[in-house]
Amino acid sequence: MLKLKKIICTVIIFLLVMLFICLGISLYKVVRGEIILGDVWSKTGFYFLYTIGYGSLDGDEVLEQVLAMLGIISLALLTTYLTINLFWRLDDVRLGKNIIYHGDTLSLQFQNLGRTICDMKATFVLYDENSSVNTLDPKEYYMPVLVKKSFWNLTFDLSETFWYRAVYELLANSKKLYCVFSFVDTKTGQSSIKVEEITKENLKTEQGVLDYQTFVHPVVLSCQNLLPVANNGEIKAINQDSSMTFDFVFRKKDAITSFVMLYYNFHEKPLNLEKYHRETTFLEMTFACEQEVHLTIEIKLSQDIKIVKEVELKEEKRTITIPLQEIKSSLEEVREICYTIFKKNNPLKGSIEIYDFKIITK
Repeated sequence: MLKLKKIICTVIIFLLVMLFICLGISLYKVVRGEIILGDVWSKTGFYFLYTIGYGSLDGDEVLEQVLAMLGIISLALLTTYLTINLFWRLDDVRLGKNIIYHGDTLSLQFQNLGRTICDMKATFVLYDENSSVNTLDPKEYYMPVLVKKSFWNLTFDLSETFWYRAVYELLANSKKLYCVFSFVDTKTGQSSIKVEEITKENLKTEQGVLDYQTFVHPVVLSCQNLLPVANNGEIKAINQDSSMTFDFVFRKKDAITSFVMLYYNFHEKPLNLEKYHRETTFLEMTFACEQEVHLTIEIKLSQDIKIVKEVELKEEKRTITIPLQEIKSSLEEVREICYTIFKKNNPLKGSIEIYDFKIITK
């Protein structure tokens, strides 16, 4: 019904425009003295009928050619417009451009207002206008069938590099996000394609528009999740309010390769650090101890790749900051973050207080 109303309005507007053009020609002839004012409406109707293909204009070849050309062009444009709106269904499928932020996920929705469609594909592209390139590989989603008056709900995990970076770049005003979606009308076989831009105003939370500070808040890995491992040594954990204290002991006769280790385990679901903007993201770790401790920090990736940082801790609280831009390898699949105390570099016994691990974007 909405489409029919739109078509009727289009036809009425077309006829009114043509009528006013013909009225203008009639008034021009009155000014020229070629017709009298009382003949304006009759001449206007005569010109209008000729423009849409009825009657003839004897004795005025110039006007005849002008109105004929005007009628041909106008009718062709009207026919094309009506054909597109009658048989193409671009307006039937709507993208709910508001992307809802849920903390760890995003969601958006397509709605089919018309008949059943099939082979619907949505492709999301992050585009850099300055360099005129797509900054990341596009993300594609597919829906085989979408029946009349139904919804296609999409949920995106912010652990994915594309979606985290897309939201970050939109909020930082540095990139553009586009959705290209296509589908096939199951009745006519007509294929349709449409492009929509998603702006930062389309990023929403339950409270309103998503802002930069809300999105880039520090990610905290609780020290309570650290797992202990002892190789020819002992380690004991003592819970604190905002940290954990670990007492370690090495036996004198044990091998010099002995160590104790505390680590975060991400084997079941790897931690993706690659998604963060390297120039603005830092890894922050805080330690305290009662004596000197030589600590080895390791970020272990797949295929036995690891990033190692050696740290000397003294009798004071110390925060270690590692900028992501200093790490050259990919950090898309972090399997472990380890704190290791080797016997060869440390006293036989001691303690270390460890605070939460933080991922901070500034």
